[in-house]
Amino acid sequence: MLHYRRATVADAISLAPRLREADKNEFRAFLGLEPEVVLPFDIVGASGDTWALVGHEGVIGLFGVQPVDQHPLFGLVWMVSSDDLFKYRREFVKGTPEVLAMLHRKFPLLGNHIDARNTVHVRWLQRLGFVFLRTIPEFGVERRPFHEFARLRSTECA
Repeated sequence: MLHYRRATVADAISLAPRLREADKNEFRAFLGLEPEVVLPFDIVGASGDTWALVGHEGVIGLFGVQPVDQHPLFGLVWMVSSDDLFKYRREFVKGTPEVLAMLHRKFPLLGNHIDARNTVHVRWLQRLGFVFLRTIPEFGVERRPFHEFARLRSTECA
């Protein structure tokens, strides 16, 4: 069974070497750093909220949302995972609307940038209703194409 809980630094240390290759490549392309360096710092220095996705193997993913200075309604959303997440594909997809609703309670607008090579996550974001605003041809330290994406909270009619 898949569940999520608040993430710890130990979760980040455990997951970093087991990340999907596409997630590792994204860290390198954007920041020029290995995930083993960045992920624990993201938990310690996080001014937002970070959660761990936990399966019977232990932590198989991390996700979170960070506030953006000067834009209190906008949250930078992110997620990384190991290949073990694919064992829980159906359960993960079914639970995602609840997680998005939780993130949107704090931030009506969610968005970020994603490495254009990370096609699995690009398709997943599209399926979740994120809109791709533009492609930046030379982004991050490696100057690779990244897509800018966003999703506005929908309001239910009474």
